[in-house]
Amino acid sequence: MTAEAGNLANAAAVGITQFVWRNGPIENAHAGERGRRNNLHEGVMFARNTWVYHQALEAVNSTEQYALMRFEKRILDRELIWPGTSGTLTQFGYGALGEIKKHAKKCIDYLMHLQETFSYEEFLLLAALHGFGAWDHFGMPAWEPRVRAALDRLREKDPGFVERLKTVYEIDFSDYLKQAPAVVHDDLPEVERALLNAPYELGAEALDWFAWNPVFDRHP
Repeated sequence: MTAEAGNLANAAAVGITQFVWRNGPIENAHAGERGRRNNLHEGVMFARNTWVYHQALEAVNSTEQYALMRFEKRILDRELIWPGTSGTLTQFGYGALGEIKKHAKKCIDYLMHLQETFSYEEFLLLAALHGFGAWDHFGMPAWEPRVRAALDRLREKDPGFVERLKTVYEIDFSDYLKQAPAVVHDDLPEVERALLNAPYELGAEALDWFAWNPVFDRHP
């Protein structure tokens, strides 16, 4: 596979994650009363979405005929403990399990139709379109620079960020860091490695701190 095709496969995996999983009933559950009741917080979503991306990438890179069906079965497994968390789909999706299953199956049926109708490259492009606007999400080229910038801020190499904490958020950098998860204090290289490759390995509680945190702002 060429580098260009690999990049398109990554974009397709992001699109599939958005289409099948992220932008559906699970997001509605997360954003509403069910999310609070089921402990489906930002860190859990961060962990789950990045794990689903890896499953989608494996499916689009597979030469096996029913890879998307295996992808469907894996993400809808109600008993599988979500990597980075201590819960399952049964727990986190309780009250919306039927909606989640129906949505995912409908989307995957559509993707399988596209896969059968178009060439491989055309299928990847059509799948990638579902991730339009997610240019700096995990799996996309702009994710790495975003992570590198965040780590520079945590290493106090970005004076503008330190100043912004004071003027906008009214907090000193040292006090800001006190709120960070233990891994930020203990092993920043591991934080960087995980964020670049498999964020769910940091665990949902640590990711909850990173989610919507000013350290990840696009415009520091």
